[in-house]
Amino acid sequence: LFDDFKGAYLATQHLIELGHRQIVHITGILEHEDALLRKKGYLQALEDAGIPINDNLILEGNFVEQSGVLAVEMLFNRGQLFSAIFAANDQMAYGARLALYRRGIRVPEDVSLVGYDDLVHSAYTTPPLTTIHQPAFQMGEVAANTILGLIGGEQPEIAPFKAELIVRNSTARHR
Repeated sequence: LFDDFKGAYLATQHLIELGHRQIVHITGILEHEDALLRKKGYLQALEDAGIPINDNLILEGNFVEQSGVLAVEMLFNRGQLFSAIFAANDQMAYGARLALYRRGIRVPEDVSLVGYDDLVHSAYTTPPLTTIHQPAFQMGEVAANTILGLIGGEQPEIAPFKAELIVRNSTARHR
């Protein structure tokens, strides 16, 4: 229903357009199709921009806040330099934001941060989170109608929802 690849591509491209080159990706659980597609979108955007892939900047999370905290702590413990983070969902971005805050790192002045899903709370974080909008309610509605149609013997045709980047205050031009 949703183009996870395109959403991740847009998120990463946004950071690249702001001048970031050391962009962290906190993935979801890589056994999940959406996490794999988001990682592929991230990698493709880097490749298209001619930015070498740095495996040290890719950390697997599990779609919850704590994995965002742990990923950022791991980066700091390794001494890894980065100027931006693209988290595969907003919840991990919240965790990453907390870990940056604990280290005195300012968002977006020191590190830009992008999430994915456009959860309701993302507009109310400090700073409000730049994210990929995923129309969850409409997707659920289409899924329910599709199931009802299948039960009624219809052959569904589902057009994918388009990815939309929602730019808020958590990203800035890299200095």
